[in-house]
Amino acid sequence: MRPAFNPETHAMNSSNRIVSLALLTSLFLLWPDVGLAQSEESSDASADSAEGEKAEQGAETDGGEEKAEGEKKDDGVDVNAPSDAANSPVEVAGKTYNFVGLRYRMIVIPKFMMTLFGDGGATAVNHAVGPEFVIRKDDFEYQLSLWYAGYGLDATPFKASNDPEEAWELVTSELKIIYATVDFMWSKPIAPEFAFTYGLGAGFGIVFGDLLRTQAYKSGNDYEPCVAVGNPNPAYCANDNDHYPGYKEPSWFDSGSKPVMFPWLAGQFGFRFKPHRNFAARIDMGIGVGQFFVGLGAHYGL
Repeated sequence: MRPAFNPETHAMNSSNRIVSLALLTSLFLLWPDVGLAQSEESSDASADSAEGEKAEQGAETDGGEEKAEGEKKDDGVDVNAPSDAANSPVEVAGKTYNFVGLRYRMIVIPKFMMTLFGDGGATAVNHAVGPEFVIRKDDFEYQLSLWYAGYGLDATPFKASNDPEEAWELVTSELKIIYATVDFMWSKPIAPEFAFTYGLGAGFGIVFGDLLRTQAYKSGNDYEPCVAVGNPNPAYCANDNDHYPGYKEPSWFDSGSKPVMFPWLAGQFGFRFKPHRNFAARIDMGIGVGQFFVGLGAHYGL
């Protein structure tokens, strides 16, 4: 049995349906705008985020470039290039380095050098020392030096090769020389601290001191000085000259044979050791006029 029709209930249900339909229709119509707004807000947020990241990256890049530029321009030196900064022994190409220091040389005059000029003689070992000033650039250097060398020799039998047997003399050298020289030296690097060196030296020396000559006679296998003419052996202690105890050979200026100047010309090689930008040391070896030498050098960088 169907229920009785109620006008008020029917009107209420119809009104509810209309309201529900209107709400659904409004939501449907508004949905695209809401989605679009959300999409735009999302896009704006993404854009803002990307712009922020780009700005941060730009700031970091600019900061890095400024830092690199600052390092590069620090005191006008490129820190990424080979440098003599701090304690590094590395020398910059094109830059001049000055050093002051001291040299020592052991000079050897071997007996066979003396026998080139006469008979007799003996190997003489002497020492030399003096200050030096070094100017260095691009593995080449000048070594300017004013140095003292002793040329002492104890009483040694000697005579000219063409003189007779009775012409032996005992020669004593108290000579000394002050040299003014310059060495031209090239370097071949082996490591940052080590280099092989080679070159030549040239200059001259002022000679002073005495050269003593005394006639000598043969006594067994040795030679002894004559005391006076005919004493103790007339054959050897002759009167052909006055070379008796106390005689000093005159210099060239007095028509004697003692030199007043002596040249220095030597080829040399060695090793250079530079452990610090302000310190360098050398070992030198060479051959000069009638002599050999082995030496040491030490310098402080200015």
